[in-house]
Amino acid sequence: MIEKIGEDHTFEQFIPITDRLCYVANMSWEYGYVKALEEALEIQPSERTEYIRVIVLELQRIASHLVWLAAYTSDLGVMTMLLYPYRDREFILDILEHLTGARMMYNYIRPGGLRNDLYEGFEKDVEKFLDYFEGRLEEYYDFLDRSEVFIMRSKNVGVLPKDLAINLGATGPVLRGSGIKADVRKLEPYSVYSDFDFDIPVETGGDCLARYRIRFEEMKQSMRIIRQALAKLPENGSVEPVKRLRPKKDVTIYSRTEDPRGEQGFYLVIQKNAKSAYRVKIKSPAYSNLSLFPYLIRGGKLADIPPIVASVDLCMGEVDR
Repeated sequence: MIEKIGEDHTFEQFIPITDRLCYVANMSWEYGYVKALEEALEIQPSERTEYIRVIVLELQRIASHLVWLAAYTSDLGVMTMLLYPYRDREFILDILEHLTGARMMYNYIRPGGLRNDLYEGFEKDVEKFLDYFEGRLEEYYDFLDRSEVFIMRSKNVGVLPKDLAINLGATGPVLRGSGIKADVRKLEPYSVYSDFDFDIPVETGGDCLARYRIRFEEMKQSMRIIRQALAKLPENGSVEPVKRLRPKKDVTIYSRTEDPRGEQGFYLVIQKNAKSAYRVKIKSPAYSNLSLFPYLIRGGKLADIPPIVASVDLCMGEVDR
């Protein structure tokens, strides 16, 4: 189990392992672990570091939602949309590869800093992508909203009522699709998210169509955050990580963030002067949402199962951890 790997390896050695928890949200998972370490060891990154982290995290959120969009629409028979989102995701992967040196398993976010600072032209590359993608996103929304088959197979399918969503521990876009305005970035702001003006999308339908619209709007809000972060990005400030991680006292901590799939958490028990955590427990949003399926498919048709499963957006790496 990856949690046991986290207990057997040093703090530094475990960071690249967290990339493997979800291959479409790698940056999100390594940040979640690093954030927990920083809170436990009382490490304060520079403002420039935090701004860069927000930019790459929101790029990762868009990339993750694009993979979901390709999978969801193709499961409903809209095969054209299998190709377009993957094409657009490549632009993000190109930027992150240039920044980190890796295509997917980045190992970029480090305690107190980053692996390296931004490359020359990073801001222009991101702005160019945002300008391009803004139009594409509207095109995709219009394309799908005019598809009678897509709407028919999404609307009133896999309905999750508000009270049931709360009782079953739903999280992320699934929870917000049932009318609950809950996002860790707003409920418990971390990093520099409190510096930005953005909205938390909410839909009340609780069905596959609502969950689809939530993720579309979230990509728009991610672009909004990135543009603000680029405009406010501090020019000065070290991104050098802390080289020696040794806790000065025993610490037990739970740290949570907003992953593309919902609330992600790391529970760490760390002993004084230890090189690794004594105990590591991971809260997976995909695992939390997995328990919804018996309720979502009940009373439906066999053909409803693919859109229901796809609308939840599972990542089995973080489920079978």
